[in-house]
Amino acid sequence: MSDGRQPAFALFLLLAASVSTFLLHSQTLSYGFDYDDYHFARPYSRAEVIAAFHGPWDTAAIERPYYRPLTVAFYAARFEVLGINATAHHALSLCLFSVAATLAGWFALRLTASRLIGFLTTVLYVVHPAMPYSLVAWVTNQMHLLESIVVLSALIWWDVVRARTVVWWLPLLGLAVVAFLIKEDGVMLLPSILVLHAVRRQIDRKRVPPIPRAFVVSAVAAVLVLIGAREWALSSATSLRVPAATVALSNYLHGLNGLLRLVPADRQWQLAASWFASLAPLAALVLWRRVPREARALMITGIAIALLFNLPFVFITKAEQMHLVALGVVLLLAGSCSGLLLATRERATRIGVALTCAAGLACLGALARDITRDFEPFGPVVLAHDEMVRGWAAVPTDLREYLARKRSPGASHMLSPDPSIALDSVMFGMHGQERSADGVPFRWMSGTQVEILIRAGTRKVTIPLRHAVEVFREPAHVRITTDGRIVDELTLSTSDWRMSTTAIASDRAPGLRRMHRLVVTIDRAWRPKEFIPGSRDDRTLGLQIGEVQLR
Repeated sequence: MSDGRQPAFALFLLLAASVSTFLLHSQTLSYGFDYDDYHFARPYSRAEVIAAFHGPWDTAAIERPYYRPLTVAFYAARFEVLGINATAHHALSLCLFSVAATLAGWFALRLTASRLIGFLTTVLYVVHPAMPYSLVAWVTNQMHLLESIVVLSALIWWDVVRARTVVWWLPLLGLAVVAFLIKEDGVMLLPSILVLHAVRRQIDRKRVPPIPRAFVVSAVAAVLVLIGAREWALSSATSLRVPAATVALSNYLHGLNGLLRLVPADRQWQLAASWFASLAPLAALVLWRRVPREARALMITGIAIALLFNLPFVFITKAEQMHLVALGVVLLLAGSCSGLLLATRERATRIGVALTCAAGLACLGALARDITRDFEPFGPVVLAHDEMVRGWAAVPTDLREYLARKRSPGASHMLSPDPSIALDSVMFGMHGQERSADGVPFRWMSGTQVEILIRAGTRKVTIPLRHAVEVFREPAHVRITTDGRIVDELTLSTSDWRMSTTAIASDRAPGLRRMHRLVVTIDRAWRPKEFIPGSRDDRTLGLQIGEVQLR
């Protein structure tokens, strides 16, 4: 197919990816948050985003100390737009997944010039059972979706420029940096391109010139710089131990085995899907000489991508981390199925192969849909995760109380799995509940800013504020904004409670956040041990905020 017709077919692939994604995974729109989602879906300060470029990505130390600054920047931007609207978060996942599936098909199309292979790759990408955990159903793994889109864009660009001068290759360095700053296994992008080019040159020397030496040198230097930057940024964090050779080999083979053979086959439809995923490549190998060169090239490309992107997982293997390895497996399966279809000459045999492939795709899709049910908001897996999240002090008290309510009898019928619907308000940037000497319940601000998300339809908000001026001995200057507009400014120079009442403008819709956003800001915060002799209270404290009243 000519290059001029590829963009039009890419639009068809996007439509196919979007429709198949919606048919298979649309139930995730009603799934709510799960596990890590609760402490990543929060407001981030500019300082936190900048700090992620020279330190670990999770300041709460709940996660392992990884280096993912662009992921943090993305999470910050995402919260600004979506807040805790879980439905919108899942809709974003489905959109990004459709784009990734489209790019996978387009990459296969460019490598093979076959519409059949391009379409088959897109469909296989959507239905593969590795995708629910790693890409589709878990909001936290939108970082994997971003990385997949960047990696696939780089692979397509490599195919575009593989016969051009070194200047055209330079954007690949930038894409590699972006992939790495999203997630560390992106470091394998440049080595993969070098290997794929060498493989492609072995297949078609006439049309694929040697890779520019300047790019090889630049790629090696870039990989070393990226690894060095990560080591520098995480120098103060606990380093990941290098496993013994036997453990590393076990981890490496375990990840590959699980994706290539889909074992252990312990779910409905998984045994049939496992046989299909195992036998299709083997049958293509048996008929290797009859398989068209384009299909063979795609199979080899898929194997190379899977083997290379699996290398970082010698340290630890998790199903939810295998999205790029799964890309290689999808390309292998697409090449195998299309190769078997094109290798058979008899009509009856070809129909039999087509029906077998269709049945295999159906089994893969049914298995993927079954795996997605692990994320049902009132299912045993998510409820078990909820119990762990309730112990995380970094998660707002309102959300932890909401998770406790999810275990109440009949909660699945009465409580929305989307916290932006279920909750009247959520306060970010607060310490736990306390009571004053006269019995007034309050919470301390944990810094200079607290953000309160308030349900849509609220017309008036009253916030009790108190400044411990008797301890900190200086006034506090307070500014309150709602939906980005300043609505109140006051100076607290006494220890009396002050009431700030704010009217929510009816003409200001909360947008995709689904909740209004009220922000209380002060000039500075204090640490008690710096003001109270003998105090061991090392917390950062701002104002005391009483129970927020909504009308």
